[in-house]
Parts: sequence; structure tokens; C-alpha cells
Amino acid sequence: MHRIKAGRTTRAAFWLLLLLSSSALADESSRARIAQAAGSERLQIFSYGKLLQTGTAPGSVVEAMRQDMIRQGFYFDPGTTPLVAADAWVAPILSYDGNINGGVLQDSFTYGGQVFEAGQEFRAKAGVVMGASAGGLLRLAWENGRYVEASARGEAVWAPQFGIGRSNTELALCSRNHLTGWTFLDLCNTISGVRRELGSSSSNATDLALSQIFDAGGAYHEVTADLSDTRFNAGNQPALTLSWNAIWNGAATKFSVTAGAPFANQMALRRRISTEVSWLLQDRMVSVDLWHQDADGGAFLGASRADVADGVGLSYEFRPRLTAQIGYTVNHSNVDFFRYQQLSLNVRFDALRW
Repeated sequence: MHRIKAGRTTRAAFWLLLLLSSSALADESSRARIAQAAGSERLQIFSYGKLLQTGTAPGSVVEAMRQDMIRQGFYFDPGTTPLVAADAWVAPILSYDGNINGGVLQDSFTYGGQVFEAGQEFRAKAGVVMGASAGGLLRLAWENGRYVEASARGEAVWAPQFGIGRSNTELALCSRNHLTGWTFLDLCNTISGVRRELGSSSSNATDLALSQIFDAGGAYHEVTADLSDTRFNAGNQPALTLSWNAIWNGAATKFSVTAGAPFANQMALRRRISTEVSWLLQDRMVSVDLWHQDADGGAFLGASRADVADGVGLSYEFRPRLTAQIGYTVNHSNVDFFRYQQLSLNVRFDALRW
């Protein structure tokens, strides 16, 4: 009798173990599949490695992991060529821009009981824009898992309805370093600029970011603390951003909180919180994002200005290499002139790379 019970117990334990093992393998495979939506090369490698440990990783995943690790300098040997990655890309742009020229979004405002109207030449122009974006990346390793990265990207669009265009550029130089285990430290300097019909702006930012990747609670996580100092024409603003990216079974999430120091006599971001979730719907990537931010420091007609903005976005991959995005923003301000609602539409084509 005891033997029969023992036999049944053993078989039950065997089937339970088999069920748990199958579930674990399915979890690893699901996370590896959604890893690209996490927006982090390192977190993607971590997910591939977890699948590799199960012994069920297909050859395509093994090769993808090897290539990604090469791009991050993990197979670098002193004395060999330091070039571990060199990319160039170009992509078409088709979107609806709610403020092509950088104009004011309100046609009129009331001050001191009087109604003032903005001149036609200073009002925001909204319409369809077409153009292209392009960029490149170069990585030179100097030690295993450590490399210097130079990147550039630019975008130029034209609005046929108004005969005007806009452009933006970004140049970055980074030192990316594997410290130990899954801990990394990055130092970057980024120069960016925007040109529109009614003016241009530029900034120069230095970031020091410490990140840690780990496995917990049935998901893979990457937490990052980023300390930045951004220099504008009117001065500089330090800020701290804490972010958390995670890969779950069938979904990827992003969450970040930013706090910026006060910026005297200049409208600047003070606080921002954002979250995003992405998942596969019938093999098509879907993403939803929400954000909220506060900005202050500026003035209008002698009165201090403070804005609170909220936004929501949705993107859907209609077919491979083609994604549609829609966004909606509402800006609340203590100055009527800066209150607005704005809609954005964008058709994103995957870049052609070589």
C-alpha cells in the first residue's frame, strides 16, 4: 500500500516538474521574443542569454546574441582591430506636424481686459510634412566590454502646403563600460539642434549613467540612474533621471522619472514621469505610452509662467517595416496664451541599413 502511494507521489512530482519546466521554457522564449521592444541592447542580450541557458534557443537567437555581444566589445582582444560596429542608415518620413514653423499655438490672448491677436506670420502652421532621416554609428573597443561610441543623426522635412521646412541634428560621443557582472557605467556628451522658420535652438548635454540588469519576479529588469547637465544659451540645468525597463512574458515596459533643477528666467522642464507598455498582437507590435510633465521659470508680460502638460501615444505595426503612430498632447498653463491641444500623426518606415 505504501509502495503504491509512493509510486503515485513520484509520478505526480515528475509531471509537476515537467509542467513547471515547460512553463519556464515558454517564459524564456516569450521574453526573448519581446526583447526588442525593451529599447535596450544590454537587456536584449540578457534575455537571449536566459533562453540560451535552457538549451532550447534556436540558431537564429544564438547568432543574434553573438553579433550583439561583438557590437558591445565583449569578444575584443587587445592587439586585434578595435572596430566592433559601423552602421549607416536612412529612412523616409511622412507625418502630420502640428507646428512646422515653431509658431505660437494660440491665435489670441486676453491681458488687462484687452484681447490681443498674434500676427499671421507668427502663428503655428500645421500640415503634412515629407522628408528623410539618416544617421550613422561607429564603435571602437579598447577593452573587453568597453568601447567608445560616436553617433550622428539628422532629419529634414518639407511641407508642400506652406513651402517651408524644418530640420534637426544630433551628435553624440560616449564611453560605454562594462564594470562587473551586469553592471554598466556610461559617460556621454550630446549636441543637438533644431531649425524652424521662426527660429532655431541648440543644447549641449553631458550624462553619467549607472545601470544594473537582473532577473526578479518573473521578469528581466534594467534600472538606471542618469545624472545630466544640459547647457543652453541662457545657462545650464542639472537633472536626475531614474528609469526602469523590464521584459515580462509577452510584454515590455518602460518607466522613468526626471527631476530638473530650477532655471532662472528660462522656461525649463522641472518634473516628468512617463510610462510605456509594448506587446505583440497577432505578431504585430503595439505600444501605448503616457506622460506628464511640469515646466516653469519663464515669464510673459512680466508675469511668471508655469505649464503642466499631459500626453498619450499609440503605435501599431501594420506590417513588417511599417508602423503608424498617433499622439495627443494637452498643455495647461497659468498664462492663457500658452494653453493648447495638439495632435500628431506619423508613419514610420524601418530604416534601410548598410
